[in-house]
Amino acid sequence: MDEWIALNEDAPDGNRYELVDGSVLVSPAPSMHHQFAGDELRALLRAAPPPELIAVTASGIPLGDRTGLIPDVLVVDRAAFADGAKMPDPALVHLVVEIVSPSTTTTDRTLKPAKYAAAGIPHFWRLETARFRGLGIDRLPVLFTYALDADAEYQLTRRLAAGTTAKIEDPFPVTLDPADLVVS
Repeated sequence: MDEWIALNEDAPDGNRYELVDGSVLVSPAPSMHHQFAGDELRALLRAAPPPELIAVTASGIPLGDRTGLIPDVLVVDRAAFADGAKMPDPALVHLVVEIVSPSTTTTDRTLKPAKYAAAGIPHFWRLETARFRGLGIDRLPVLFTYALDADAEYQLTRRLAAGTTAKIEDPFPVTLDPADLVVS
């Protein structure tokens, strides 16, 4: 795990290096549209939570000795920053957000949610910014919110399309319209 942390700290190429069951996944540096969406979402989440929670972007989460993932946005207990910790303990993470990119669709939709759920992270959000199967008449982007159930699996709690403003209650109340997360 220390090697994975060092790899991401010293990565001059801007790539993201994630560790899944001992195998390294390399993702290219996110596009400016991807980063804009993450920054805007972090700003919304930063303004909303109770004072004991903090929203951060692109911080790794060690999920055991052979897995470490880097969500686009996460909300953690302020305690996660204690003692100069470089990454939060998964028990201190309340929400992880993945913004789906062309190079990470399967990872963001399938692999990462399974790993986050197995680690007990109570909330997972996924932002779709490009056409996807099942889009229907919705405008992009579309935000999907999930909550962990008693069987440690994520259950869809909301599908929110651009042009619709709604208050999401969990893990804390925040009002948003996915349209505000992209440059149009």
